[in-house]
Amino acid sequence: MACWQAALIALALTACDSPPPSVVDLPGVDYVHPKRRTEADVARASEAFYAKETHGQDVVFRSVEHEQAGYYFYTKLDIDPPADARLVLEVVRKEATAPERYVFSTKVRPQFPVGEYVIGLTGKDAGSPQWVPIAWRLSVVDAQGKVLASTHSFLWGSPTDFGQK
Repeated sequence: MACWQAALIALALTACDSPPPSVVDLPGVDYVHPKRRTEADVARASEAFYAKETHGQDVVFRSVEHEQAGYYFYTKLDIDPPADARLVLEVVRKEATAPERYVFSTKVRPQFPVGEYVIGLTGKDAGSPQWVPIAWRLSVVDAQGKVLASTHSFLWGSPTDFGQK
């Protein structure tokens, strides 16, 4: 019995350990959780009563404004970007194609402590219900284009892609 308990404890400790940050990530993005959402998933109970969409503590951006179903990126930042900063989402849809770029303002901020930036590829940008991006990168850039924070999916690139050994 003690062996099973020790194995479970070791497994739990290993699962809680976070992987080392990528050498091309810049600190400042706490997390990005991509997820496909249907219109029913995105709707809130208050909409049934008020007929007006509310976002609570989140700031929601959509590539097609009035479309709710799509592929979403739930994001929390560790930094407080300047008011003129922008969130830049780059998505690779198919192999051997250039990334698509979506830019959103950070003037409106999520409410502390649980608010998130929610970026949705909706409408025609959402793709088919089975579609997921091959790779993505999310960056926070200032008005001059300097990258303040950045993170990306596993398949975005490798150190050799960026000239590092």
